[in-house]
Amino acid sequence: MSPRLLGLACLSLFVAAGVVHAQQVGSDRAAAILVFPKVVVDTNNNAGRGRLDTLIRISNTLNKPVRMQCFWVNANGHCFNAPGIICDPTLLPRDDRCPANSVCVPGWQETDFIVQLTARQPVAWLASMGATLCTDTADPNLPCFPITGAGRPSPTNNLESRVPAVQEDPFVGELKCIAVDQNDVPIEDNALKGEALIVRSDVANNTNFFDVRAYNAIGIPALAGRNNRDNVLILGGNGAEYAGCPNVLILDHFFDGAVDPVAQQSISTALTLVPCTEDFLTQRPTSIPVQFLVFNEFEQRFSTSFRDFNCFREFRLSEIDTRVPTFSIFHAGVSGTLTGQTRIRGVAGNDRTRGQTLLGVAEEMRANGGSAAFQVHMQGTRPQSDFVYLPLQ
Repeated sequence: MSPRLLGLACLSLFVAAGVVHAQQVGSDRAAAILVFPKVVVDTNNNAGRGRLDTLIRISNTLNKPVRMQCFWVNANGHCFNAPGIICDPTLLPRDDRCPANSVCVPGWQETDFIVQLTARQPVAWLASMGATLCTDTADPNLPCFPITGAGRPSPTNNLESRVPAVQEDPFVGELKCIAVDQNDVPIEDNALKGEALIVRSDVANNTNFFDVRAYNAIGIPALAGRNNRDNVLILGGNGAEYAGCPNVLILDHFFDGAVDPVAQQSISTALTLVPCTEDFLTQRPTSIPVQFLVFNEFEQRFSTSFRDFNCFREFRLSEIDTRVPTFSIFHAGVSGTLTGQTRIRGVAGNDRTRGQTLLGVAEEMRANGGSAAFQVHMQGTRPQSDFVYLPLQ
């Protein structure tokens, strides 16, 4: 090989290596921001689906301590004239749990807390219970943080760690955790890896039914040397401090109403979406129009959209475009095939203080009550930034 060709070959290898090691949002590596798109609690079987709870697991993957500032995001709706009643704003024409003269108002309320992790420490808690120091509780059934050290807060103990239970029961919403230093200032340590397990048991009917579906938290890595240590985290775009959120989400799925040819069970798919941009400072939700581009197995294309997505949305696919699921483009009877692919995209707007990208998780439900959660594929980034606005210290 000539010296000139050898130089080109080395350059190609160098560029390829740069692409492989680029920091990207994903669910398979440690990061500085963790997003759990769906957390659900219903310990009293209010929805008639059995007892529901979510086990959160987070690990520090580094050989040094890391501190997390975390946020429960309560997405429960409440009746306008009866705020003590939890309701579902997606029910049409209205949720009958609300009084006749009231409507269901979508909710978005955050509760923040701190967790101090020692080097390589894993922790876990149930969303319905939270966790405290083991020295603060005499109940052996409650999750707790074990490392108490010498009696004062330090990077080698868990003394400042307190996880409140979610704000309400029933609850549906999101959890977001951010790596910070001892002064609660965001840092560049890509240390955090997490998983969520949604557990359902049918205790109301005294059966032995037990179902667990699990998914990895979505990790947003920090970019080295970019952090200006303020309360506005810039994700992608100009001045990025963290990797940019995906331009498009790609969901491979069975169409609702399809029958698994092996297990002979009917299948439906649920999708949960959250915005990448979130404002924990003013608690102002982000409004994003969402487009769906659907392909069946013959590569025939369908499309739909909705404009009322704000802070959190969970739905079965066949509820996206119609009130009658069997008429939906996401129903097997309409699509004409068992499986398909849906490309999901938040529509870009003119507000440069708010991004329009999305994150999400999917869940497959089967007729026998079994379920599975799985990641949504993520593709590309955008030139526009997303932002996470933290409360001022």
